[in-house]
Amino acid sequence: MISENKHSIWFADLTHTAQGISAATFPLGVSYVYSYAKKSLEKEFDFKLFKFPNHLSEALQKNLPLMLCFSSFSWNFELSYKFASTVKKNYPNVIVIFGGPNFPTIAEEKLKFLKKRHFIDFFIELEGELGFLDLVQNLISENFSAPKLKKKFKKVLNTCYIEDNNLISGPIERIKDINVIPSPYLTGVLDPFFDLLLVPMIETTRGCPFRCTFCADGAIIKNKVCRYEFQRVKDELIYIAKRIKKVSELIVTDLNFAMYKQDIKTANLIKNIQETYNYPTMLSASAGKNMPKRTIEVSKIVKGWTMGASIQSTDPNVLKAIKRSNISSAAYKELINFGNTLETSMTHSEIILGMPGDTKEKHFESLRFGVDNKVNYMRMFQSMMLLGTEQASKETRKKFQLKTKFRTIPGCIGIYDILNKKYPVAEIEEIIVGNRTLSTDDYIECRIMNLIVETFYNDTMFEEVFAMLRAINVSVMDCLIYIKNHSELYSNKVKEILKSYVFATKENLYDTFKEANDYILTPEIISKYIGGDMGTNELLLHRALLFNEFDDICNIMFKSVEKTLQKKDLFTSAIKDYLYDLKLFTLIRKKDSFKKTGIVSSAAFKYDFEKIKQLKYHVDPNSLFVLQKPMKFKFFHSTEQQDLISTQLKLYSNHAIGMGKMLQRTNLKLTFRNFAKF
Repeated sequence: MISENKHSIWFADLTHTAQGISAATFPLGVSYVYSYAKKSLEKEFDFKLFKFPNHLSEALQKNLPLMLCFSSFSWNFELSYKFASTVKKNYPNVIVIFGGPNFPTIAEEKLKFLKKRHFIDFFIELEGELGFLDLVQNLISENFSAPKLKKKFKKVLNTCYIEDNNLISGPIERIKDINVIPSPYLTGVLDPFFDLLLVPMIETTRGCPFRCTFCADGAIIKNKVCRYEFQRVKDELIYIAKRIKKVSELIVTDLNFAMYKQDIKTANLIKNIQETYNYPTMLSASAGKNMPKRTIEVSKIVKGWTMGASIQSTDPNVLKAIKRSNISSAAYKELINFGNTLETSMTHSEIILGMPGDTKEKHFESLRFGVDNKVNYMRMFQSMMLLGTEQASKETRKKFQLKTKFRTIPGCIGIYDILNKKYPVAEIEEIIVGNRTLSTDDYIECRIMNLIVETFYNDTMFEEVFAMLRAINVSVMDCLIYIKNHSELYSNKVKEILKSYVFATKENLYDTFKEANDYILTPEIISKYIGGDMGTNELLLHRALLFNEFDDICNIMFKSVEKTLQKKDLFTSAIKDYLYDLKLFTLIRKKDSFKKTGIVSSAAFKYDFEKIKQLKYHVDPNSLFVLQKPMKFKFFHSTEQQDLISTQLKLYSNHAIGMGKMLQRTNLKLTFRNFAKF
């Protein structure tokens, strides 16, 4: 028998777990709301915070909270709502509250949303701290009767609800001083999550000055940037470093890290933490786009940061359509060139396919811009229609004739136990697959090119041969396009993988949310999704499958280089000999780099690869010294590398789906075998 606890408030920032941990991060956002509310209400209420569905399910077997509060993101909304609706059906007096960015901004759409999701009593918009506390205080005055509060049409800060088929929206207000929010780290709120396989996150600023139409943070109300006090950030970093157990990564959630002067101080803090605690070895943070010199300065200080610039597109008309401006080409090159000099860091750039005004030619040119500027990792995304963004509005859809389909969000699916009954749940997203200037066929061609770039270019997979190409003034992108256009280079296994990729890109797409949801949640189909036969992140999955065929993709890469150079009349006997040794060198260093990490291999070469490495592999074989006697090298993983690889394999499932995610989220530079002369 479940007892109803009249004095408890539960928060949940749930993640799907059927295919590994989908959102493997600390529940930072909701913990701020929790901490702020607890500061004022601790004497009256008990608070609990959940991340995993099974933990919440187990708790619900024993007690019921007075209020059940969920974070709302595109990757967890359906899971949260399934818990909320199931509890509400069985126990109507439990007050259900949602909050987060996954909510419309237009009144008409808010009303429609809440009518469809009628088990939600209240939805808190934007920042949750002020709205939640105001809501609880109003509920206290009504003896925690949601119907009584609603019947008074009371306007609560940042809060929406429905009464008599009318949308009641409270005034919108951001918190003026975020430092009044107690630290969820320093108060111990997040202590239980150090025992779980989750990545800590830290926020040093809130807000974004930019207004990109595809982003929920582009709203005017969020344009002002607020900052936490320096001492608080320092204390939090030390607190995390002293308690971290199972991961080596730290995520800074700032939307424009390294764009402000104060970020230099933060970077020095992180540097000191790294030197003292050897943590974090990997740092994830989105860099601000209009202060490249400051970004460079921060990159000089911290280790393990994958730095870069999110350009989304290089085409001026696309940028105008999404209300975005990029840094200058000269500044971009300066930023990337510096990032590439850092031994333990990587550079990246983000490109989004299918945005308003995009075309196949524009997308390819955006890729070329990143590749020709020596970015280590091109992050290629499909354009999503996120709730609360201008891009998802009726006006934008009509103006640019956006063609969309619905699909599952990869990894966000499962069958979960709630109140002793199992429920299938899937998160459905809407993506752009074409527009007025991008046909469906061109969209598929772009996605194939994305897989080529992801597999052969990203993560410095073949950086040694690319550096050689640049030394003789040959575009790397030309070789990648050659790979795409010449399937005769592919082995049968690679052909099978590419065929599977195209099929996965075209299939499992639906015209409506309902069609997608109804089909996916049937018992036979959801088992295929959970098993990885359907609904995967096709780009990452097929990259992982190709990575496992490293002999084949290495053959394709070096053959494409040979053919491209022959076409340009640049393929000399000196280049042929160098490529022969370089191919063997690449295979020994990188094949099965996540396996057999304790084994030491050796091979002899006609070239001094230690000296070539000092030159960043930027050599012209036509003028390269050839050794009279082959030089022998040993290849090995250091103890630090073995520890990193072990941690990453534990964090991500060893299935190809998890492997794809691991390849994306790991700096592979740090996993390739070291080498030294015998």
